[in-house]
Amino acid sequence: MLFKPSDIIKQVYVSPREEGNKQQAVSLTESGSGFSFVDENSKPLTLAIGELEQGKSTHYYSYGNFNLVRLMLYIIKQTGPVHAFMTSYSFSQKSIEQIQRRLEQNLLLSFRVIIDNRVRSLSPKPFQMLMESFDYRCSSIHAKVALLWNDKWKISIVTSQNATDNPKLERGTIFTDHSVFNFDLNALENEYQRGNL
Repeated sequence: MLFKPSDIIKQVYVSPREEGNKQQAVSLTESGSGFSFVDENSKPLTLAIGELEQGKSTHYYSYGNFNLVRLMLYIIKQTGPVHAFMTSYSFSQKSIEQIQRRLEQNLLLSFRVIIDNRVRSLSPKPFQMLMESFDYRCSSIHAKVALLWNDKWKISIVTSQNATDNPKLERGTIFTDHSVFNFDLNALENEYQRGNL
């Protein structure tokens, strides 16, 4: 089914980018038809993403303001304690420490990760920390996906973001649909089983 922009977008907020630049960023922060769009490079994570709603997908650009782990931790503030399963091409020491703290605080009930084989040689210190801290598997992987779930929520984050800080434009979607979650969980479980330590 095709939608006209007027069917989808309820509110459009326009703000200027850098001074002297005539281009403007459009922030589509509220919408109907089960979608929410976020494109605002000057807003922090909490204001940009806002509150998740069951059955609504949130599409966003990060502008380097947050990485995949920071997004997960922000969402956990809304969902309460969750199980987490994620993939990443790379991982930073800071992101590992943030996840460790949430495990200690029981905000993460469990955590598993699939990382790319190259992390072992490209980032030996974070890889050593990851090995000692989490249930992990290595695979030839470039997908960046995070699954969060508990009795109330089943969330899939599909993004270009890694678990590292990167000042580049990144794109992602947060799905709250159970069928999307189950699709992703099945694929990642299979990849985890095929992965190596």
